[in-house]
Amino acid sequence: MKNFRTAAVLVFFTPALINISACITIVPPKISMTGEKTVIERQITGEYMELETDAWIVSSVKTLSGEGLAEISVDGYDEELINAISIRNFHSDKITRYKSEGAIGEAATGFVLYRSLPSYEKQKAEKDILVAVIKNENDARLTIFKRSVFLKEKRQPTQNEINNFGQIFAAEQKKSALQGDWIQDAAGKWTQK
Repeated sequence: MKNFRTAAVLVFFTPALINISACITIVPPKISMTGEKTVIERQITGEYMELETDAWIVSSVKTLSGEGLAEISVDGYDEELINAISIRNFHSDKITRYKSEGAIGEAATGFVLYRSLPSYEKQKAEKDILVAVIKNENDARLTIFKRSVFLKEKRQPTQNEINNFGQIFAAEQKKSALQGDWIQDAAGKWTQK
């Protein structure tokens, strides 16, 4: 009896299902292929977009006014000076850490110098990294000294002018030094602030 009812139901509903399926139309959405990234692709891979076609970089440098450093206005873009400032910014955290360890100090010339510590003398690889950071920092400082004097005087600076600029810079570094930093005076004597 069960088989008869099942067969009767199938016979009765089969024509109805065929009629209903004939009335339903499935339309797939229109798909357009573009070169644009989706929102999720931009979040995952990042996106580069030019903000402006004519952008300017603005930078300021704290100087000691009235103590030999004139205000310097950069007419145009001085790539060498900007690169040197970028190098100093890149190394600033490392320089601060090395200063707090006592591994480097601010010399009276405006440069940083290595102060021999047993921990660095025992580890050649660590000392090599420290010496490389000092060299990069001092090269950047020398470039800043030269370019700053050049921009002020509108000519190539003399060694004396560069040295004077370095001494003024050293005085500025002495004022901004943190507690415990090593500082060299004009006579070459090292003291801790």
